[in-house]
Amino acid sequence: MVSTKHFLAVVGPTASGKTEVACEIARRMPVEAISCDSMQVYESMPILTQVPPQPVRKLLRLHLVSFVPPDEEYHAARFRNEALGLIDEILKRGRTPLLVGGTGLYLRALLDGLFEGEKAGAAKDEGLRKKLVSEEEKQGPGYLHERLKKLDLPAAEKIHPHDLRRIVRALEVLCLTGRPFSSQKENRKGVRGDYAHRLFLLNRDRRDLYDRIDRRVDRMMDEGLVGEVRKLLRGNLSPTARMALGIREIQSSLEGKRGLDEAREILKRHTRNYAKRQLSWFRHEKGVETVDVFPEESPSETALKIMADYGQNKR
Repeated sequence: MVSTKHFLAVVGPTASGKTEVACEIARRMPVEAISCDSMQVYESMPILTQVPPQPVRKLLRLHLVSFVPPDEEYHAARFRNEALGLIDEILKRGRTPLLVGGTGLYLRALLDGLFEGEKAGAAKDEGLRKKLVSEEEKQGPGYLHERLKKLDLPAAEKIHPHDLRRIVRALEVLCLTGRPFSSQKENRKGVRGDYAHRLFLLNRDRRDLYDRIDRRVDRMMDEGLVGEVRKLLRGNLSPTARMALGIREIQSSLEGKRGLDEAREILKRHTRNYAKRQLSWFRHEKGVETVDVFPEESPSETALKIMADYGQNKR
């Protein structure tokens, strides 16, 4: 018997075409979309985060985008709680929840829950956190993740190298309790066993994906990325918001450390590397089904493949 509590997800690396495919699904199915993107939650960063324009958001009935000030922290636990509430609300309205995004950690938090060490009330030291963040900024991206690998490899393997908040949290718990973050009691309150669901990963040829990434970065520059970053840097940015791809690259140009063309190329390279990490994460996620997307394939054709499979094999 098919559960009446069901949802589907379209996930994949940046620039793989998730939003376009979701729009085609929304034109054919009564869905409401929930963004599963750790950066699109932020206000005042539309170019950096490539948040969909208003007509697309209206078509998708899109939730969890552009609602958090950039000086505020946002994390997997908050996403999990808000997404859980939205899923139930959407189902009550007789529509199908459609998760769309590329933040694998958020998807896993929703599906499988979180560790006790990530819950509010666990051991905390704000001074230690600030010190760790300062070290990351001084040494460069990935420094703290490499440290965590040496101290708690199981935790490091579960935390994305760009998820600075959770990396810092893991090191904080280790320092304050003397116990590895990975040994903390698990708080399994995900939806994997309670809701029928299908998870579809958009998979493009590597060269095709990289071409799309390069074109996206060029378009972002044309749309005013430099001005957006300059304005953001005049205010306060939370550690998570500051991790958005494009901020550090453009900041280095604004500070005269490199030319703008060089910053553009570095942003392209960093985005391609990020896409590789996203693909690796999703390919190791339980239950993810790969949908091959060809360069000549339209978003409509991809959506129809997903819908045909979903309709025939909903579970």
